[in-house]
Amino acid sequence: MIEQNNTHFISLQGTFNTRDLGGYQTESGKYVKKNRLFRSDDLYKLTISDIKWFEDHGLTTVIDFRNFNERKNRPDKIIKGVKYYDLSPDDETAALASADLKSDKKKIDKLIEKKKQNKLDLTGDGLKKSMVGFVRDSETQKLYRQVLEIHIKENNDVILQHCRGGKDRTGYGSALVLLALGVSEDDVISDYMLTAKYNADRNKRRMNEYRKYTKDPVVLKYLSNAMSTRKEVIEAGINEMKKISVSPIQYIQNELGFDKDKISYLRSIYLR
Repeated sequence: MIEQNNTHFISLQGTFNTRDLGGYQTESGKYVKKNRLFRSDDLYKLTISDIKWFEDHGLTTVIDFRNFNERKNRPDKIIKGVKYYDLSPDDETAALASADLKSDKKKIDKLIEKKKQNKLDLTGDGLKKSMVGFVRDSETQKLYRQVLEIHIKENNDVILQHCRGGKDRTGYGSALVLLALGVSEDDVISDYMLTAKYNADRNKRRMNEYRKYTKDPVVLKYLSNAMSTRKEVIEAGINEMKKISVSPIQYIQNELGFDKDKISYLRSIYLR
């Protein structure tokens, strides 16, 4: 359940998918505090007024899931007093879908070569496989466990998670935090799917940019699939947690090693 009159979207000039995770009700009847937990696309184009918005809202921590090349090509704007963590799961599908205009030609040439080798997955299952990989891969488990640990370092932290488009890498990180706080699976899925709404115009523009470099329908379909936000992707991740540990909260405890005491502490910080 979502708190009445709650608005998650934050309208900034330099981003298109910045949202507040506050306002979701938990199984205990409490609500996630507003203005404490944010998710976003990258912070490369933040304006002076955007930066001031984050400063005024007390942002202390940014978790950046982008890989090295993404960060090099589109470095985050620096916000005064903020600590930055680079924690990249280095997911090829997500990074490929999120590359910037400067690398479009190179990216499309690579996809054309993959097509010749019959290595392009046009079912859209690449994103599902990536999400399941986030759940199962031992190194990625360590990375997302660190995400949870960062959330309990300080009682007064205001934290933003982001990648390039704020979809899958950030979607999974945000889902873990909400699940650990006791938010229902339905609301976690709903939160993930808000990206489809806020990325729609951006995705349309990106597809028009891709068409400057190729008319190949197979390559264009692959790119469209990679940018899409689909319910079954986050569901695949949640279902994989259940396969491994019966429930998402037990997965967080057993596989990520974020135990009951830490979950209780997390909730004491971010719930009201």
